[in-house]
Amino acid sequence: MNQDPFNYFKKFLFLILFIIAFTFIGQAVVVAVLLPIFDFDVNSIFSSITAQDNRTIMLIVQGISALFTFILGPIAYGFWYDKALLNTLRSTLVADKRQWVIAIFVIVAFLPLGSALLVWNQHIDFPSSLATLEASFKAKEIQLAQLTVFLVDFQSTGEFLLGLIVIAVFAGIGEELVFRGFLQRYLEGIFKNVHVGIWLTAIIFSAIHMQFYGFFVRMFLGVLLGYLFLWSGRSLYPSIIAHITNNALTVIGVYFNKEELLEEMANPFDAEAPEWYIVVISGIFAVALLMYYRKLYLDKRDNSLN
Repeated sequence: MNQDPFNYFKKFLFLILFIIAFTFIGQAVVVAVLLPIFDFDVNSIFSSITAQDNRTIMLIVQGISALFTFILGPIAYGFWYDKALLNTLRSTLVADKRQWVIAIFVIVAFLPLGSALLVWNQHIDFPSSLATLEASFKAKEIQLAQLTVFLVDFQSTGEFLLGLIVIAVFAGIGEELVFRGFLQRYLEGIFKNVHVGIWLTAIIFSAIHMQFYGFFVRMFLGVLLGYLFLWSGRSLYPSIIAHITNNALTVIGVYFNKEELLEEMANPFDAEAPEWYIVVISGIFAVALLMYYRKLYLDKRDNSLN
């Protein structure tokens, strides 16, 4: 991180331009893929997407959009303007796999704490002067909850596998490429502080989801993934694997326990937190795992200096 902070800011702007450009390319590909399905009627395509009444079509649209916006766009940007991350991805592929496994257990162990944080977030009360804003936030939350319920209400094994790829794999890979792979490094370079980079990235990561009643739990996840990235020696694989695990557990859980989980997801403000002792015990276990994960990194770094 020896570059001028302005150089990191320029890289950030170029990254945004590539993401926007590939977003438009992705939309064109969506139309091209769906044309044969809708008898080459463009109006029918947009009507179906707008109506949000076909789960498979929506998953295809989301999958292609995510592929181009968060994976191909950033990879193209890295190839042309920032090869450091792509070089790191190649060089760390054969690194110590213990951190990959620990990252999975860290995410799983933190789930009860994340659930408790989510319930707290969903019960934040606004002052009476902001009642209108609170009502709009809650309406948006319910709307997004209903959309999520529709997307994960899989009616076949094929839809489940497609949902797993789109919601877990594509999201995990793409969001980690953009946020931990590029943005976290750039913010660290701009502010000359790794912790500022991690926390600001986590805040932005949560904010783009545009859900106040899930903001703090997503920020917490972003911070956790940020430190998994940092303490891996800046290998992106542990945070990618952890992110995929986090999303996949929801998708798999819904598929095998649909009725109970879908009902809970449809009523986000009625959710109940896990018992406090479960949160405490799992939290202690998660922190211990995270410290061991960090120790592996520090030991490796110290050995490389000797």
